[in-house]
Amino acid sequence: MKLLPKLMLLTLPVLAACGGGGDGKSCTTDLNNLSKSCVPNTSYALPEGIWYGSANSGQSFAAQTIVLESGQYYSVYTQGGSFIWMIEGFMSSANGAFTDSASVGFGLSGAIRAGTLTGNFTSKSAFTATTSLYVLPDTTATGFNGNYNSTYDTSIALGDVARTWSSASGVAPSSTITFAADGTATGTQGACTFTGSFKPRSTGKHLLDGTLNFTGTSCSLNNVSVPVEATVVNSQLTIVGVTPQRDQAFYLSGQ
Repeated sequence: MKLLPKLMLLTLPVLAACGGGGDGKSCTTDLNNLSKSCVPNTSYALPEGIWYGSANSGQSFAAQTIVLESGQYYSVYTQGGSFIWMIEGFMSSANGAFTDSASVGFGLSGAIRAGTLTGNFTSKSAFTATTSLYVLPDTTATGFNGNYNSTYDTSIALGDVARTWSSASGVAPSSTITFAADGTATGTQGACTFTGSFKPRSTGKHLLDGTLNFTGTSCSLNNVSVPVEATVVNSQLTIVGVTPQRDQAFYLSGQ
C-alpha cells in the first residue's frame, strides 16, 4: 500500500508532459480516464511586410501594400507608375485570414470612400485580398494580391536615402524630395511644398517613420501635418501617409 503514492508520483509528471502544446496545439489531460484532448492554437499573426502584386481590374493596376506590425496598412494602386488609388486601414487576423470593416479609399480626384477588406495570406510568401472599394469605370469589388519582399526584414538607415529623389518622367503627381543626413527633408508635389523629418522605425524593419508639414495656398494639405512611412526597394522610394482624421492622404514615389 505504501508503494501506491510513489507510483502515482511517478505517473503524474508523465501525464503532464503529454498535455503540453509544443507542436502548435493546446492539450489537456483528464486524469480520471487518462485521456488527452488537443486543439490547434489560434494564430493572430498579421501579414506584416512589404508586398508587390497587381489588382484584378481591367485597368492594369499595380498594387504595393505595406502592412505594419500594428495592423495598419497602406495599399497603393498605380498605373504606369502614376498614383490612382490608396486604401488604408487597420486589419486584424486569425489563422491566416485578415479583415478590416472600416477601410478608407483615397482617389486621385480627391474622392474618399469607406469600405471593407478581407483576405488570406501565407506568412512571408503571398496574400490575396478583396476590397469593396473600386476605381471607376469598375463597378464591382476589386481583388488584389501581393508577393512578399524580403527587403522588409533588413534595416534602413538615414544615409540610405540622403539625396534628392524625383518622380519618373511622365509619372503623376510630379514630386521631388531631398533628404539630409540628419533625416530632415524638403520637397514639392504639385502645388504643395513640404518639410519634415524621418528616423528609422524602432522595429528595425525596412521603414522610416516620418512627419511631413505642408504649405501652399493651392495645396489641399495646406497647413496640415501628415505622419508617413518611407521605404526604398530596388532603388525606388515610396512614401505613404494618411492624416489622423483619415480625411486626406499622401503618396510619393521617387528614383
